[in-house]
Amino acid sequence: MARGVNLKGKPKQKVARKTKSEQYLVNFKYLGDEPDSNFKTVSDQIRAFNWYNAMCEMDEARGYLKDYLTITNRTDLSKKLDKVPDSFFPTTAAWMARIAQRKKSSIEPHEYDKFMGLIETSISHIKEEKAETKKVDKPSIQDRIKERGYDIIGDIEEMIDKGEQFSLYDWLKKNEIPAMYATKIGDYYGAVWKEMVDAQSGTIEGYEKWTKAQLKARVAFYLQLIDDAERYGDNTKKTRAPRKKKAPTTEKLLKNFKYQKESNEHKLTSVNPESIIGAKTLWTFNTRYSTLSVYNAMGPSGFSVRGTTLTNFDESSSKAIQIGRKTQERIETVLKGGKIVVKRLIEEMKNDVNGRINENTILLKVIK
Repeated sequence: MARGVNLKGKPKQKVARKTKSEQYLVNFKYLGDEPDSNFKTVSDQIRAFNWYNAMCEMDEARGYLKDYLTITNRTDLSKKLDKVPDSFFPTTAAWMARIAQRKKSSIEPHEYDKFMGLIETSISHIKEEKAETKKVDKPSIQDRIKERGYDIIGDIEEMIDKGEQFSLYDWLKKNEIPAMYATKIGDYYGAVWKEMVDAQSGTIEGYEKWTKAQLKARVAFYLQLIDDAERYGDNTKKTRAPRKKKAPTTEKLLKNFKYQKESNEHKLTSVNPESIIGAKTLWTFNTRYSTLSVYNAMGPSGFSVRGTTLTNFDESSSKAIQIGRKTQERIETVLKGGKIVVKRLIEEMKNDVNGRINENTILLKVIK
């Protein structure tokens, strides 16, 4: 059957949609004006309620009830009713309020309980508004690192203010300060050291009461702080374990390997011995005999270890030297010197090496 065709074969007539004003006129034609508020019977009241239901819009109902509650000093209920959805709004209570206003009187006592009951039931359908949760600004990782850096420098400044004699290297090590803060400490006291140098040379004001000896001592003091911070940072980074190898051969090779993990006297820490396996160059320092050694691997496979002895090194290019009073200077050359300076040091090294590593040997530097 074709759409829009009735059983008799005639097209269905389209019903024109009535606008609100048209619907109102139709209702008014049959229902007439707003009913009188002076009811004689219950039927009169019911007919009045039916008239309001047919003739009034929701906005009018809200207005009637709001006006009545305002006049009777119940604005608290009026504000709550503003939040009630249309589907739960007490229109009957609104018509009761309208009738009472027209009569210029309050709602009859015997109807007041019903009136308030309709309102309370309506208000119970208000959806609780979720309290807006304030977003707490959490500090970023960078902010936390910066704050921790300030705390560390504050602790150091407190020791300086008290005039305590202390080793910054030992203090950093004792408190297990992460290596990243060593650079921040060095930068901070680098600026202080620069100011002391300028004060010593007389290029800035504010230190007129300081003696030359005091300024000289301060310059040396802050320079030592910077050196300790840099040395601690370098040593801490070296002790980080490299990525664990899949094959267990390294662990087996180093099972009986002996070396000196650290030297407080020289402020040195050995690199992780696992990094020796497969490396191309190894620098060692024997703390008992003050012997500095350099080993160069033989072939692309790099070093290996047998027991406590380094293997696969080139005897002709691997050399040693006793550094005695120049210990600190020569170690600094190995750790921080450029290629030319290190090459000159190697040229001075004439003693042969045997590859034996023991409990007096610091594993100074490894080059892969």
